[in-house]
Amino acid sequence: MKTIHSRIFVALAFVSGLAYANDYDLRGDGVQINYDDNSYIIKRITDEECKKINGADPKNIWSGNYAKEGLSEKCVKKFVTTVGKITPMKINDKIETIGELEVIDFIEKAQTNKNMLLIDARLPDWFLQMSIPTAENIPFTYFDKSKYPDDFYDVLEMIGVKEISKDKYDFSKAKELVLFCNGAWCPQSTFAINNLIKLGYPQEKIKWYRGGMYSWKMLNLTTTSE
Repeated sequence: MKTIHSRIFVALAFVSGLAYANDYDLRGDGVQINYDDNSYIIKRITDEECKKINGADPKNIWSGNYAKEGLSEKCVKKFVTTVGKITPMKINDKIETIGELEVIDFIEKAQTNKNMLLIDARLPDWFLQMSIPTAENIPFTYFDKSKYPDDFYDVLEMIGVKEISKDKYDFSKAKELVLFCNGAWCPQSTFAINNLIKLGYPQEKIKWYRGGMYSWKMLNLTTTSE
């Protein structure tokens, strides 16, 4: 696994300040519905104790087991269920949302096609703990030219884009991309994708693995770490 950074930024203030109009917290009032003569509120159930979890610490997210007590730890996993905001299933009608089998197929094809790139859009601490084999770590913050201009140009080189002039780009050699982050509650990959859209990147060359590391680990697929 590779990473384009030579220094680690843990930009927690920046991360916590991001706003996503299409993401849903559902940890507060939730959505009220009427069904079978009863009223229900669909929301993420969050005990006060859960609010104390530091979701910015990867060790809090990726550890432990979750199943009947006493079962072999080799067979079960445990996930924190109360962090982040729920993302929609689709970013838009042009960008395809894919699952694990499609990611594996992409990885297999990318072995002989250098114009295909799997991107782990999480911050370095998360990537170093575990990731999907062959993924390149391009932290979502680096897709923001206004905040990280030097790293932004490194990103352009990795994804096959050249800047012709200020804010004008050549996408003739743009690579086919799959981006992911922690899971359905993680907005980092969508942030990166939305910045690619603003850039003018061909959307037919972008795929989104919404399930991310949570779905990957839920199915006990191979991971790699440094």
